[in-house]
Amino acid sequence: MMALRLGGTTIKSWFQYRCERKTRHEMEMGSDVERKHRGPNTSPARWAMLGVEYEKQVIAELKKKMGEHFIQFPSSHDHNPAVRTLSAAMRQFLTEDNGQQTLIAQPNLGFEQSDAAIGGNGTLLIGGSIPDLIWRIPSPDGPPRFQIVDIKATRAATSFHKMQVAFYALLLRSILADLAEEGYEVGSVHPEGEIWHIPEDGSAEGAQARHEAFLLAPYMHAVAEFCRKTAPRIAARTLTPTQDDTFFHIYYKCEQCAYLRSYCMTAIAPTRPPGQRDISAVAGLSQESKRTLVSHGIRTVAQLADCATVIRRMDNAGWILSRRGDTLIERARALRDDEIIQKPDACTFLMPPRVDVAVYLVADLDPVDDMLVTLGYRLVDRSGRPDTIEVLSTSRRDMETAALIRVFGQLQADLAAIDRHNAAIHDPAAPDNLYVHIFIYEMAEATALQNAVRRHLDNAAVRSGLLNMIRLFPPEELIPEPELRGIQHLPACALRNVMEQLFALPVTVSYDLRQVSHALCAKGRIRTEYAPQKRFERPFSSLLSIDIARDLREGRGGAHMKQAVEADVRARLDAMQAITEWLLEENARHMAHGQMPFLQLNKKPFRLQQSFNPFAMGEIDTLQAFELLENRSGLLETLVRLANPAQQRRDARRAIGPMRMIDPDGIRQIAQRDPSATNGRDMVLLKFAVPDMDMTDLTPGTFGLVLSDGAPRHLLDQALWPGLACDLRFAAPGEVTLRMRRSVFCGEDFQEMLNRTDPRQWWLDQVFVDVNSPKSLAFLNFLNAQDTP
Repeated sequence: MMALRLGGTTIKSWFQYRCERKTRHEMEMGSDVERKHRGPNTSPARWAMLGVEYEKQVIAELKKKMGEHFIQFPSSHDHNPAVRTLSAAMRQFLTEDNGQQTLIAQPNLGFEQSDAAIGGNGTLLIGGSIPDLIWRIPSPDGPPRFQIVDIKATRAATSFHKMQVAFYALLLRSILADLAEEGYEVGSVHPEGEIWHIPEDGSAEGAQARHEAFLLAPYMHAVAEFCRKTAPRIAARTLTPTQDDTFFHIYYKCEQCAYLRSYCMTAIAPTRPPGQRDISAVAGLSQESKRTLVSHGIRTVAQLADCATVIRRMDNAGWILSRRGDTLIERARALRDDEIIQKPDACTFLMPPRVDVAVYLVADLDPVDDMLVTLGYRLVDRSGRPDTIEVLSTSRRDMETAALIRVFGQLQADLAAIDRHNAAIHDPAAPDNLYVHIFIYEMAEATALQNAVRRHLDNAAVRSGLLNMIRLFPPEELIPEPELRGIQHLPACALRNVMEQLFALPVTVSYDLRQVSHALCAKGRIRTEYAPQKRFERPFSSLLSIDIARDLREGRGGAHMKQAVEADVRARLDAMQAITEWLLEENARHMAHGQMPFLQLNKKPFRLQQSFNPFAMGEIDTLQAFELLENRSGLLETLVRLANPAQQRRDARRAIGPMRMIDPDGIRQIAQRDPSATNGRDMVLLKFAVPDMDMTDLTPGTFGLVLSDGAPRHLLDQALWPGLACDLRFAAPGEVTLRMRRSVFCGEDFQEMLNRTDPRQWWLDQVFVDVNSPKSLAFLNFLNAQDTP
């Protein structure tokens, strides 16, 4: 039997994916059992090879700079896992101090030692442990320190990268301790490790690296705990060619796993009957929730679909399962019955019931270059204008700048034309006004667009265009003499979030437009689905894969590849438009039959606010605009969160409820009391009983709390926030005490809320508070006034 091993890659993999199956197989890397489950076609992914090339380039550049103070590990023999002794080169590096800062590249720290050296119980061997770099840093008053560096072809250092460095640090500390026992005078491991990664303005093809240092101690503790507790449990799982007892769960992080397609995906394949289909097929199920369900004998989609009462009785259900159990059961039923289930009484405040002009955006990111690969724009109105689609076939930053200017320039021109149309009507209630809404499919695309614009703020055209987007938001007190003060709306929404709030679909991943549109098309709800070419198809997303992005960037496929990518973007725009129009038609049908509409975002006809002109600004005006933009970004993020159902806000830890008001009759009488009866106190205390206070980030001292019935239609009205404001004074299991100013309590807004709200259905939410922007803007206004002649 082949000995089980732990290596740096396995440690990183565990803390990145937390997958017991992947970790157990990697402990047998290279064995016949592991090769069988990994299946054929396991050549390294192109993005992984690109990472190896980046490491080589950075190391080669260092070698040029350091000359004789750079030590390259001498031979492949030293990387052989069968080597049982510390190499001569490594021994010399650790024990001979020449007083110079010296670097060794890619040494082997494994040499078949036991995992007891790093906190394990001695059941595993160490292998495949090769850090990219180790610095020997001399000390003027003692032995040297050894600092470990790992090179990553990423844009940021993640926690699992740091865990890998911590694993190397534990090994090195053990090696130094062994050398000390042999009589050598050795140094110590530096308290900081470093991750070198691609700088913000660099590329994976270059040799530049940003150095990011971090304290090793907490990561070393976490790795030692894993080796002591978790690794032995995983190693004890049975794994043979015919039996695999490892726990697994399939979700979006699994996409790059070598075992996925030939092994795990078969467990959730649509061809399996519901009684044999693993519960990983249910969208939104977490690893811990699956563990809990499996421990109660619930392993298949069919079993989950029938276990509503079982989940409610589970003592160890956990936060996600207890809060989202009904949603998961609805999704399991949709899969079991292959039906689209509209959630009873579900509604969304992310999308309005009327959209005269729909704007659709698609954006794909190449995470290696940290640049957009595509940018697609479609305007749907009466004009029938063709799409604007940009496909960036190179990683030149000026191409991304030009694409942003073309697409967003067109968007702003279109919005300006709509604004002129509505302005000419002079009556917001007139039927000829145009209502506008912007659609993306998932929030990752909005993030990619936001970061792309941020990368080009040094460009005047991008900067002024970005600032002009502030005018999508009606202003408030931050802007002098606002003409639309107090009116709030959401300019955009993610279709995936809308669909999740309203329906349970027979899909395994709602992030995937392909699966969602196919389910709707198969049931006759829409006519156009997103059916990508085979090489564009991904199991967990409809965005372009890294491999497609790299093919395009590196010129593989030529003009045909660019045309195929453009066609894929257009196909996604088609599917998004089909889903949007079906939602609007279905909502109208509900209203025609006297049913409650499920699209409830109350928008006004589109107008650009006029009190802010981004095209005639001085330097201080620009600073004011940036401060305002940051404020608006925070406000939009809060409004999107408040547009979610109350239960979803609670699951995000930003709301408490439902709360039962204690003594509601007595509280209602407070407003009628003589003010002198309050003994001069300006505060009213309100007490509530709460079923669960364990999972919330709201604590005494939290800013921006409001007390309401939890309905998004009220929370989205920013004008109501001051009239519902309160403080969280005391919170304990089962009880919450709030403090509210008497002027707020007796005010019209809260009294109306108090009279219409069920005493058992109160909610505490956190809204948007920005204490810095008003002060910053006041100071900038002061400076601007000083500069005015």
